[in-house]
Amino acid sequence: MIKKSMLFIMLLLCIVPGADACVGKTLNIGVRDSVEDRLLAEMLSTLVQERTGTTINIKYFKKDQDIYEAVKVKEVDISIENTTRAMRLLNQSADVDVQMAYELVKTSYEKEKGLIWLKPFGFLNGNGPGGPSYTATVLRVEVLSNYPALPRLFNKLGSAINDESYTKLINSVQSGREPSDVARDFLKGQKLI
Repeated sequence: MIKKSMLFIMLLLCIVPGADACVGKTLNIGVRDSVEDRLLAEMLSTLVQERTGTTINIKYFKKDQDIYEAVKVKEVDISIENTTRAMRLLNQSADVDVQMAYELVKTSYEKEKGLIWLKPFGFLNGNGPGGPSYTATVLRVEVLSNYPALPRLFNKLGSAINDESYTKLINSVQSGREPSDVARDFLKGQKLI
């Protein structure tokens, strides 16, 4: 009788809309091999694995183009991008208003690349020329269809990070702490896991 009750509860969790459980399978996150991207990838990975049970693999790349090639052949499902790099990739000037840049890349990526930009993280950063930029999680369209709970989960993380906390996190990693440990401590501190 207890086994039947547990089976019923597990089945119910899989069916109830909005439940974070039973997302299933394996997802691949592809990011550049930098302190910033490693840290954010570890945060996304830990959050998804802890909250949904989905296995996450993180793949590191040296060049932006390599990530986009891996996305095309479905070796990468999730990436992290900022508006400055995205504007350059779209052959657009990065010297525009940050919000305008975000709206432009969001629309262009969905139309031209089949990629969905989620809500930006709560910090601005400058990556080379072009000044401040938004950084956001980017998903393949099919991933969004198959894992509809992911945007809500990632948006909780985005709302928890601001410029001050982001700087402290980066400094922790640059001081020698493992990105995975820094990410886990931050997520626990924010009660996200």
